[in-house]
Amino acid sequence: MSGPGRFVRVGGVPLHVVVEGEGPPVVLSAGLAMAWFDWDPVAALLAARGRTVVRFDRPGHGLSGPAPGPAGAAGEARRIAGLLDALGLPGPVTVVGHSIAGLHAEAFARLYPGRTAALVLVDSSVEEAPTAVLPAAARTAAARALGRAVTAAGLPAAL
Repeated sequence: MSGPGRFVRVGGVPLHVVVEGEGPPVVLSAGLAMAWFDWDPVAALLAARGRTVVRFDRPGHGLSGPAPGPAGAAGEARRIAGLLDALGLPGPVTVVGHSIAGLHAEAFARLYPGRTAALVLVDSSVEEAPTAVLPAAARTAAARALGRAVTAAGLPAAL
């Protein structure tokens, strides 16, 4: 196993990453409030079986710097691609996402099918056909109107 890792910049954010083993690459992305070391037992098994294991702390988690703002699933997929680019691992890679990171891994597989060897979801879920009662534009307009009304009423200052 390697030491505590190193830092690479992806999208201007310093990401803490640990790379160990040799062979086909596997990217392990941890769930909310988890860090690279939460994958220790899995990483050891994969590295011992001939895999290059990439573990990283998403922005604001573990040792990585804070994110400039929310990334969304596509943004997180781009972050994984940027991390692989910074490490010189073009793929194809097996992408493993735990919990919320399953959405990021699934987005990576959709956006980068040529770079994806396999997708593994651990305690995660994927919406195959998401439905919304109102269109996105209507939801956004309603949220903005509610925000203006709450602010005009002075509730943020009162709280």
